[in-house]
Amino acid sequence: MLKKVLITGANGYVASRIISHLEKNFELTLVDIDFNKKFNSKTIKFDLLNASIEELNKITKNQDAIIHLAYVRRDKLRDPEDLNEEMDSFDTEYQNVLMANKIYRSAFINKVSRVIVASSNHAADWYEHHEIHSNIRDIVSNNLIPYSDNFYGWAKASYELLSIPYASGKFGRKLEFVHVRIGFPREITPEVANNKFIPGENGIGIPNIKRHLGAYVSQRDLSQLFEKSLTQKEIIGDINNVPFLVVYGVSNNTRRFWSLESARKGIGYNPEDDSEYKFSEVIDVFRNDPKWEGRLG
Repeated sequence: MLKKVLITGANGYVASRIISHLEKNFELTLVDIDFNKKFNSKTIKFDLLNASIEELNKITKNQDAIIHLAYVRRDKLRDPEDLNEEMDSFDTEYQNVLMANKIYRSAFINKVSRVIVASSNHAADWYEHHEIHSNIRDIVSNNLIPYSDNFYGWAKASYELLSIPYASGKFGRKLEFVHVRIGFPREITPEVANNKFIPGENGIGIPNIKRHLGAYVSQRDLSQLFEKSLTQKEIIGDINNVPFLVVYGVSNNTRRFWSLESARKGIGYNPEDDSEYKFSEVIDVFRNDPKWEGRLG
C-alpha cells in the first residue's frame, strides 16, 4: 500500500481542498516555496523550480507516491481576451513543464511507485471552446487527442504526454501515473458570472455560470479522486501495458460535459455531488432570465 505521500504546491488552493482528508490515512510531507497556512503534517520550504535534481532527490527519497500540484503563476490573472499576454505566457508555462519533468525524473530515480498530477480540463479545452458550446459535441472523453488553443492548456497536456516515457518502462522500470484534469474546484456564487475563464460571449454572464455548474468539483469529490488515485491497486489506462491514466476531476453534475468513465473504471471514482442541487439557490437568481434556457451557452 502507498503510505508515504509527498505533496508539492502544498500551500496552494487545490492542496487546501484535499490535505485534511488525506491526512487521515496517509503520512504526508508537504512541500512549497513558502507557507502561510498551518498543517498537521510535516512541511518543507523548497524552491522546486530552481532546485537541482540532486537537491530534489533528498526530498523525494523514501516516498511511496507524489502528488504534484506545484505551479508557477504569472504576475497577473489570465485574461483569455488579451492575445499578446496569451502569447507571452509561453515562457511561464514552459517553466511548469520543466518542473514537472524534474518531479518525474526524481520520482523515477528514487523508486517512487506512483505520481498523481494536477492536470486541468484545459489540457483538452479546444473541444469545449469550439464544439461543446456550439452543440457539435455533448461530452469530452479522456481519450481524445488533448488539443488546447492556449499555452496553459498546452502545458497541462504536456505534463500528460511527458509522463509516458517514464510509465512505458523505457528507462528500466514503469513509473505509474494518474493525471487528474481538474474542473472548477471553487464554490459557485452569482459573482462567478464575471469570472472569465474562456474567451468570447460564453465566458461572461449566464453562459459562464452554466459552464461552471458543468465544470464544478466539490471538495469531497476532489478529495475522493486523489485518495482513490493513491489506493487503486493497479493503474490501467488506454495504452496497453502502460500504467498511465487520465481522469476528469468533476462532480456528477447535471450540466457536466466531461466524461467520468475513465475515473469510474480506472480508480473506482464515485462522485457524491451535483452542482444543480448544491447551488440551487444560485440557480434561482437566474432561472427566470430567458437566457437561462438550455444546458450550456
